[in-house]
Amino acid sequence: IGPGIVYLTFQSPLGNGAFLHHITPSEPLLQKLVHNIYIQRYSPTVVANFLMLGEAIQVERDIMIWNNKRYERKPMFVKSKEDSLVAKHRRWYSQFYSENSPRLKFQKDTMEW
Repeated sequence: IGPGIVYLTFQSPLGNGAFLHHITPSEPLLQKLVHNIYIQRYSPTVVANFLMLGEAIQVERDIMIWNNKRYERKPMFVKSKEDSLVAKHRRWYSQFYSENSPRLKFQKDTMEW
């Protein structure tokens, strides 16, 4: 939907539903990540719990990647479907920024604050 907001619908034999993920910046390099799941009323609660557990496991696996990301103005891409999708996503995401967008005003070589 936009930066920091994901809306994902799903269909399964046990019911249909949607995940809503949103990220809210708290301070420099700190964000609050919230996941909500909505399923049809007749679906067993255990289905929603199982899906949310799977989501939590995936997020835990990605934390190390997120903590070590860095912005590259001109990243190197290879000719692949995956990298072409990343490039397309970067172009789409750039619409939310301008020359007047807030930026960190300092840079340190370490992650200590």
